[in-house]
Amino acid sequence: MVVTDGRTWLEDLGHAACWALLCEAEVGRVGVLVDSAPEIFPVNFVVDGEMIVFRTAPGSKLRGLDRSPSVCFEIDGLDPEERTGWSVMVKGRAESVTTGQDLRRAAELPLHYWPLGEKAHWIRIVPRQVTGRRIERR
Repeated sequence: MVVTDGRTWLEDLGHAACWALLCEAEVGRVGVLVDSAPEIFPVNFVVDGEMIVFRTAPGSKLRGLDRSPSVCFEIDGLDPEERTGWSVMVKGRAESVTTGQDLRRAAELPLHYWPLGEKAHWIRIVPRQVTGRRIERR
């Protein structure tokens, strides 16, 4: 833990703490390269083992994932009044879920997405690196 100003502490979160926070969240943001420019999209997601799984429709996000599968995925929690918060970042590779067995497994996951409409494409992020930080006031 690092003291940033005498009352504020910055803590690097361990692997287990990062995954515990990921398992509690339903909405995250995925960073994708679209036509050589980074874009960030909110997605409903679920954790499957140590992978992030979400659904998407055809469009710029899916096109970007197909062309450049290296992604960043982030979740966070903030309390502006207390000036505290945490964040978890997953860097990895996005893969389309396309085989029968994998699709059946994905369909059984408790993924609840908010937007209406068809989300026919299942995507999983296979992590290469998972990091997290928490800032607290003491």
